[in-house]
Amino acid sequence: MASLWIYALSILILYGASKLLRMGARERSLPPGPPTVPVLGNLHQIPSTGFYKKLLEWGEKYGSIFSLKVASGTTVILLDRMAIHQLLEKKGSIYSDRPRDHVVSIIDSGGLALWDKNAHWMMQRKVTSSSLSPSQVEGKLRWIQEAESAILIRDLGLTPQRFFDHVKRTIFSVNGIVVWGFRAPTYESWWASGACDVSDEFFSGITPGAYPPVDQFPFLKYLPDLMSPWRIRAQQLKKRVDSFWGDARRRLDKRRQKGDKRDCIADNLLDGTQPINMPLTDRQFNDFLGFLVAAGSDTTSATTLTSIRYLAGHPHVQKKAQAELDAACGADRLPLWSDYGKLPYINCIIKEGMRIHPVVPVIFPHRARQDNWYQDMFIPRDSLLLIPAWALHHSEGCGYKDPERYNPDRFIHHPNLAPTYAASAEYMNRDHYAYGAGRRLCPGIHLAEHMQWHITATLLWAFDIVPATDPETGKEEHLDLDAFRDSLVQHPMPYKVHFKIRSQAHMETMMRVAKEAESYLQKFEEK
Repeated sequence: MASLWIYALSILILYGASKLLRMGARERSLPPGPPTVPVLGNLHQIPSTGFYKKLLEWGEKYGSIFSLKVASGTTVILLDRMAIHQLLEKKGSIYSDRPRDHVVSIIDSGGLALWDKNAHWMMQRKVTSSSLSPSQVEGKLRWIQEAESAILIRDLGLTPQRFFDHVKRTIFSVNGIVVWGFRAPTYESWWASGACDVSDEFFSGITPGAYPPVDQFPFLKYLPDLMSPWRIRAQQLKKRVDSFWGDARRRLDKRRQKGDKRDCIADNLLDGTQPINMPLTDRQFNDFLGFLVAAGSDTTSATTLTSIRYLAGHPHVQKKAQAELDAACGADRLPLWSDYGKLPYINCIIKEGMRIHPVVPVIFPHRARQDNWYQDMFIPRDSLLLIPAWALHHSEGCGYKDPERYNPDRFIHHPNLAPTYAASAEYMNRDHYAYGAGRRLCPGIHLAEHMQWHITATLLWAFDIVPATDPETGKEEHLDLDAFRDSLVQHPMPYKVHFKIRSQAHMETMMRVAKEAESYLQKFEEK
């Protein structure tokens, strides 16, 4: 009898060992990829920094559709325009879920881009899409963008060394007005520096590598806090995020109690003018609106600062845009959205900035809802699908000729804004993938595109942007165009440039329009 128990136990041990050894192995029908090792799969090959560049290297070696294994999980990388269109666009009902992330679920209860496809997500996306539709962005929200852009160039003219702060203030202020009904008159105000700090902490906290692969190795969830510092950090970040956006809600409620109701997403939801088909808890409400501000502002400010750095290193690009601006506007008025058709090169500059270094270089993963096959390759249920935006944009095979070169001229034949190309069936003619794809395309794409257009056009109307000079040698300081903070949202590392006002006439117009803009925006300030 004892020998029978020993035999049975031996069988169980062997079975468990064989299962463990197969964990991490790539099934034969999956897309190809780098060799795996037991249990870890490819985890040991994933670099702690520069993952987005490694994806291009792997794609060149294993093909435009390849896979990575971590434990029993599968990730499929789509370094292929047609595959993105065929899978994420045409089969969006299968591929529009998000991965179940234990750490994100601790921190956030309403992140529109991060949460799975469910009734709350669909309601939030509907609210966002209708509130930030082209008609809204080109209508009532246009005045806010034009006014804040005018104040931005005034501030740059007065204190150009603080351009990082000025750009962030402008974008957080626009989003603060649109979402919460509050503007940020200075960077030091709560709605700018405070929102900027908590947004940065949030995205840093959910960056891949900031915590162990808990979902791939579920036993990690059950370790005590003493052995799980990642859990303590997540809980602390949750308290920080809840506290900040809870404070935003208290400021909103205080304003409304005084009878001061404003045309913004928060007030429209509370007043019922923006109908929703299900209730939101206070935390869900706060997190939803907080995430709109954080995601929209963090990405757009990083993109704008990236573009400024490239412009400083390419004066001929500025001159080409300024020739259009001078012909359309002269020196006695700022560019307006009605000038869009006369300023095609501004659009080219925006597209090239988003192509050469998308600030989210690997778009948030999609998750397969069911098993599927594509070109004789198996994509199992719950596998993740990645859009490697940076790798796509730096692949000649994807149609980007000489991809390392900053060249806005490559988009001369793309006169429309990004949403037009993202929605088109002509996938080979898409401009870039910085906003994602499919049903998870960034719902704030229209506001982000318009905001970048207003800022870029106004900056180049007012200034020549040049590299800083060394005070001792008088030589231009080197601009490291590849220096980015390695995070989920990649901000350029601090750099120095000069903003040289183009003429006295430009200065006078700038100051006059900024004064008018401040008068208009005063109604959005916190009283």
